Amino acid sequence: MSAESSPRARLVELLWQLKQSYDRGDGGGLRFIHFNTLLNDSEYRAEVIEQALTSDDPRIRELARTLKTANRQGVLLGRQPTAGVAGAPPAPAPTRRAGGRVWLIVLAVLLVTAGALLYRPLVVMVAGEQVVSGVLDGDTTWGADRTWILDGIVYVEGGTLTLEPGTRVEGRPGAALVVTRGARLHAAGRADAPILFTSNQPEGTRQPGDWGGLVLLGAAPVNQPDAHIEGVPDNDPRGAFGGRDADGSCGVLEYARIEFAGFEVYANNELNGLTLGGCGGGTIVRHVQVHRALDDGIELFGGSADLRHVLITGAGDDSLDWDWGWRGRVQFLIAQQYSSVGDNGFEADNNGDRHDAEPRSEPVMYNVSLISPRSHGRHHRAMTLREGTGGHFHNMVISGFSGETLDIQDASTVANLNAGRLTFQGVVVHGVGARGVSWFEREAGDGDDDGGLDEEDFFRALPGLRFGEDPMYTRNATDLVRPDYTPARNSPLKDGAVAPPQGEFWDEGALYLGAVRPGAARTWVDGWTDFPLN
Repeated sequence: MSAESSPRARLVELLWQLKQSYDRGDGGGLRFIHFNTLLNDSEYRAEVIEQALTSDDPRIRELARTLKTANRQGVLLGRQPTAGVAGAPPAPAPTRRAGGRVWLIVLAVLLVTAGALLYRPLVVMVAGEQVVSGVLDGDTTWGADRTWILDGIVYVEGGTLTLEPGTRVEGRPGAALVVTRGARLHAAGRADAPILFTSNQPEGTRQPGDWGGLVLLGAAPVNQPDAHIEGVPDNDPRGAFGGRDADGSCGVLEYARIEFAGFEVYANNELNGLTLGGCGGGTIVRHVQVHRALDDGIELFGGSADLRHVLITGAGDDSLDWDWGWRGRVQFLIAQQYSSVGDNGFEADNNGDRHDAEPRSEPVMYNVSLISPRSHGRHHRAMTLREGTGGHFHNMVISGFSGETLDIQDASTVANLNAGRLTFQGVVVHGVGARGVSWFEREAGDGDDDGGLDEEDFFRALPGLRFGEDPMYTRNATDLVRPDYTPARNSPLKDGAVAPPQGEFWDEGALYLGAVRPGAARTWVDGWTDFPLN
């Protein structure tokens, strides 16, 4: 095949060679290339080529130089589903005489054959495993009798995807499960049969970012116009979320674990372990562990979804992050930061462009434990509250962060303190700072990002906030393999609690600080969680 006979076919062939090189691990920095996106998105293609030009591998650089010369704008093979064809290799040219045109036609037929399933999943059965790619449209059930393997971004469009208790879902590199606005996920596991979302890599080799993660999108209010979720191409309407249905539901996620997620699924845009965009108050997220996510453990963009009995371990960035007007409720949440990764236990924003946008982020939380080993290798902060967020934090324990207890940023956030939209009651802080007794960092000059608020003076004067009291965990709460989050029976966390509100969501008997009752013989964490290192 000559380049003269079909420059476009030659370009497709070179792009496939580049993808294969990165799949073998030759390229270093880039972890995965989406072949279908590479073919159909000029911007993504140009960005990948530019990054390949800086590769440590001279063969990659040479290929990138050739590609830069051969590259052209526009779609190379017409519109295909975002997922389902990413792994399809181009067919070889039948003869030299046939040239690039025949080769391109054969390749197009292969891709269009997969693309014909645009509104149905591409399913391949292999001995106890079922590979799924493309789009799920209509009601679908995945059973625990096999392992379900995600290949590329799998979109649930319309209907409900039901996962039976004990179902195992594995994501290949670059894969993700996105439940679009109007669809639902019903993943109700049991304590003795939790649902598992994890990496498709062999145990012992798994790592954060092996796959993309789980995304639930709904129609509840958000304060960002034309909201579009991270990790889905901007020109793909399936990434849109938000609306007027405050009580709507994205579905059920209960007794489930999400591991090793957070892949960069699209042009330097990373998903989290669990992402909720515009999910309403009818969404159920209970007994969920997010473990070793590359980016945030859980991020909520607007909506009013509630979280209860949630464990986040070893997040690569923030354990819990919220933006764009999230107004949910939380009870019983543990965030355990690891020594070598992560930034904040909580990172909270309202809206970066319009700090006072409505609806304002203002979650209500009771019974929260934020835990860090006070590593000198990372600057861990328990809470960063900024860009106009509000919030109400009750019955919390914060222990072991190397940086500081919390940082209030921006005058709009300070205004919420004064207006009662940002409150704290029943909080114990222990072992924070380099020496374990420096609760806040002093800010001055360019480092003053809150209009002169002295956090230490302000928070030390608040009634109900206690500094320096040891929570007395019975064993090591920061252990990576077998952490124990239970305080001793005589822990100071048994005193000073604020009564939770009345209502079906709340456990009104949780009159203690932190997420676990002091002295409990068995806790809500036992039996269904796991802490694999790789």
